[in-house]
Amino acid sequence: MKLLALVAMFFAIDESWANLHLSPPDFETKYGRAIFLDFTRAEYSIQYDIYREETVVKSRIWFKADKTGHPIFDLVPDVSFADLDGQRVKVHQVDFPGSDSKLRILDQAVKPGEHVLTLTSAIDTNVIFDDRQLSVSSAFWIRDLKDRKFLEQYIPSNFEYDQYQMTFHVFFSGAQRNHEIFSNGEVSKTSSNSWTVVFPEYFTVSCPYFHVAPKGQMSRADFSYRSVNGRNIPITVYASTEAQVSEFKAEAKKVMEELEKDYGPWGHPSLLAYATPPGTGGMEHAGATATSISALDHEMLHSYFAKGVMPANGNSGWIDEAIASWRDKGYQRVPRPDFTGSNLGLQSVYKRNTDDRAYKLGNAFLSYIDYRLQNTGGLRAFLRGYFHAYNKTVITTEHFKNNLEFFSGLNLSRDFNTYIWGKNSKGVNHSLRENPYHPALTKQQLEDLL
Repeated sequence: MKLLALVAMFFAIDESWANLHLSPPDFETKYGRAIFLDFTRAEYSIQYDIYREETVVKSRIWFKADKTGHPIFDLVPDVSFADLDGQRVKVHQVDFPGSDSKLRILDQAVKPGEHVLTLTSAIDTNVIFDDRQLSVSSAFWIRDLKDRKFLEQYIPSNFEYDQYQMTFHVFFSGAQRNHEIFSNGEVSKTSSNSWTVVFPEYFTVSCPYFHVAPKGQMSRADFSYRSVNGRNIPITVYASTEAQVSEFKAEAKKVMEELEKDYGPWGHPSLLAYATPPGTGGMEHAGATATSISALDHEMLHSYFAKGVMPANGNSGWIDEAIASWRDKGYQRVPRPDFTGSNLGLQSVYKRNTDDRAYKLGNAFLSYIDYRLQNTGGLRAFLRGYFHAYNKTVITTEHFKNNLEFFSGLNLSRDFNTYIWGKNSKGVNHSLRENPYHPALTKQQLEDLL
C-alpha cells in the first residue's frame, strides 16, 4: 500500500520539469539582484576546428524568469559574445554568498517571462587535436566531489536543480579522419563531418555523457539485455582493447540482473559503458558511465540513485553516494552508527559539490536506518518504491527524510538532526582515505582517457 501511495504522489508531480522551487534563494550582487532561472531548452553548436586547434561553442538558451532581476547561470570558460533578447549584454563572474562557489551573471536585468540568451565561448578542457591524423579526441568528463565540475566546465549551463532538453550540433572542420560519438543522447549523423545529439528533457547538468573519438580507435560491443519488464535494453560497451570490452560485457549483464532484482526495471532508455584502465575509478551519468571494472557496479547503481532519483544540490548529494556505498559494503544493518554526528546535508544552500564523507558516514547512517526500518521491510524495500515513484525527478534531503517517515511511520527528525544535519557536531572531523570509486584524477590522467 505504501508503494502505491508513493506512486500516486509521483503522478501528482508536474512533469514540465520546472524546478525553480528547488533553487537556492536569490541574492544581491554589485550588478543588481541575481535571480535563478528555469531553462526550458538549450542548443549548442560545437565546432571542432582541427586546423586552428580550437573548439568554439555557440549556445542558444531559452529560459523563463519568474521575477525581475539579473539572470544567472554558469560557465567556467570566458564568454566572448553575449546577446539577450536581441541586445548585446556583458557577462560577469561573481561569487555566491559566502564565497562557496562562483557563477556568471548578466549586467542586464529581465522582467518575468520568456527570454533567449545567445553566447559564444570556447572549450579547452579535455580536448586534444592530432595534427598528423587531422582528428580530435574530446569528452565532457564530470565530477561531483569538486566545485564547478559538471557541464559548466565546457558549455553554459544551469544549476543542478533544473531539468531541460539539451541538443548538441557537432561539427568537425578540417578533419581527414572519420569520428564517432559515444553518448547517452539520441545520436544522428547529419553529414560526413557533422552530428546531432539530443538529450532527454529530464536530464540535469550532471546527466549527459559525450565522448568524441577518431573512428576505429575504440573497440566496442553492441548487444541487448532482456529487462524484468520485458523490454530489450540496448547496451554499448567500448574500450581501447577487445579484452576489456569482453570483460565489461559479462559484468554489465551480471550487475544489471542484480540491480533490477533489487530496485526494479532499468530506468533509462539504454546503457553505455566506457571501460577505463584499472585504478581510474569511475563517474556516473544517466544510463552511462566511464569507469574501471572494479567500480562498474557502483556506477551502474548510480543510474538508479544519482542519475535516476537526482540530487537538487550539494546538500542532497550525500544520499546517492551513501546508497551506493551501503550496497558496496553488502547492505549492512547496525543498531547505531559508529560516529557521533556529522553535517553532510546542512551546509551552505549554495554548495554545489557532494561532501566526500558521504561514502563512509552516509553508508553508516543508512546501515542504521535499515535497522530502524526492519519491521517495515527494511531500507531496500523503501528504496525500490522510492525509485519507482521518483525516477527522473530531482529531490532534496528533506524529501528523502519525509518519504522515509511516510514509509516507516517513524519520526526520524532526531536521527537526521544528529547524523545528517549535525547541528551540534559541525566541528567533528573524520579522517577518510580517498574513495576508490571516485579517485581524483590528474589533468593528464583525464586526457589519457580520451
